[in-house]
Amino acid sequence: GNAIDAGVAAGIATNVLESQFTGFAGVAPTLIYLAEEDRVLTISGVGPWPNAASCEYFHEHFVGRVPKGLLNTVVPAAPAIWILALEKFGTMSFGDVAAAAIRFARDGFPVYPMFRSRVEDSRASIEQWTTTAEIFLPDGHLPEVGQLFVQTDLARSLQYMADEEAAQAHKGRIAGLVAARAAFYEGDIGAAMTRHQAEEGGLMTMDDLAN
Repeated sequence: GNAIDAGVAAGIATNVLESQFTGFAGVAPTLIYLAEEDRVLTISGVGPWPNAASCEYFHEHFVGRVPKGLLNTVVPAAPAIWILALEKFGTMSFGDVAAAAIRFARDGFPVYPMFRSRVEDSRASIEQWTTTAEIFLPDGHLPEVGQLFVQTDLARSLQYMADEEAAQAHKGRIAGLVAARAAFYEGDIGAAMTRHQAEEGGLMTMDDLAN
């Protein structure tokens, strides 16, 4: 591969290894330096608000403030940005560059001091969200330094994208990348996210993801 492939691989791995700071379903502001052209490209890497999240909505319901929780949610940008970078400037498949991240999520990685410290500092906030606490506070306890930290659902999501890509690989690398993106924004992952949003009072819909 090339430097772009490596950068995307590192970025996705960071979404797993530093998931207390950054998530795969989060943002990914990106700078790409094209040495042959001596040019820097910027990808904003931040998704828009859901269509229903208008200024009028928040004025009407929350006195103009955006509350914490699912209402403070933009459409995930990171997956689209990683795939866009691969499509335009990379040489490898999503499955190839995500392989290490999938392994770290599926098999776990040793908790390191900064990871534990960050989770400890955020414990009160984490405990407000049951599904988040199940991941970052397994069995209700802080993960200990050296303990394997496993993110099974994240591994399944990444693997699903890779599998959908592989199913279209016979059509070429770009077709595979399109399929990986669709798996997140138009397939089962998107459906699960928007179902959770609806159940918990969020505003994001499948149309928001698809657009």
